Amino acid sequence: MIARTRRRTVPLLCLGVLVLMALVPRDTTAQVLYGSVVGDVKDATGGALPGATLVITSTDRGLSREAVTDAGGHFTFSNLPAGVYSLKARQQGFKGFEQKEVTVTINAVIRVDVTLEVGNIGETVTVNAEAPQLQTDTAEVHDTLVAQELVNAPVPLGRNYQQMYRMLPGFAPPANSHSIPSNPSRSLEFTVNGTSDDQNNTRIDGVSAYNVQLPHVTSYVPTLEAIEEVNVVTSSMGAEQGLAGGAAINVRTKSGSNAFHGEAR
Repeated sequence: MIARTRRRTVPLLCLGVLVLMALVPRDTTAQVLYGSVVGDVKDATGGALPGATLVITSTDRGLSREAVTDAGGHFTFSNLPAGVYSLKARQQGFKGFEQKEVTVTINAVIRVDVTLEVGNIGETVTVNAEAPQLQTDTAEVHDTLVAQELVNAPVPLGRNYQQMYRMLPGFAPPANSHSIPSNPSRSLEFTVNGTSDDQNNTRIDGVSAYNVQLPHVTSYVPTLEAIEEVNVVTSSMGAEQGLAGGAAINVRTKSGSNAFHGEAR
């Protein structure tokens, strides 16, 4: 009896450990509705600088977050609302650093590496903008359509943002599907990378716009003016995307900021 009890205890302990691991929150670098900024802080010789303090501030909303580099000089700002940010770094014995116009988009990892120069901490080296770098922090293949492109591009009658998919690699030209009573949003039907037309998943502000009766079209199509950006993943999508074999599409609608804006026709 004692031997049997011990044999049963080991699987139960293993199960308990797995459950605890599942309950521990993980600091992920990309989420469907948010973006992330990662990077390394080094000195002029390329050596890592642990303990450096970084502050990232939203230009649109004025909100700030702080992080400290680890033993390898790495830092991560995860779950950042999309927008434009400024990134500041400081370390005792080095000049301050500021990177302006860091653009964060949804479901994307932006890398900003920082090099600190020896000097007075009161001095600051400012970088206004940098050319986009090759994406190396995620395996996803994706494209992003921003509000300016959506509004200014010549979109056919109906002003459906899905018409813009014809510009993206792997997409067959979208087409009208079904009658108005059965498809009142006039959602378009399309295929990606040769997959079936019902293998795409569109999320609007994180909520799947799945049409139960007609899975190859979405249940809702926001107006062009209401959309901030559209992120389209066509390959190597992360597990958080889900329900997609062709394309995982994330639509973010516009939200408030400190700047007044509007539109009249």
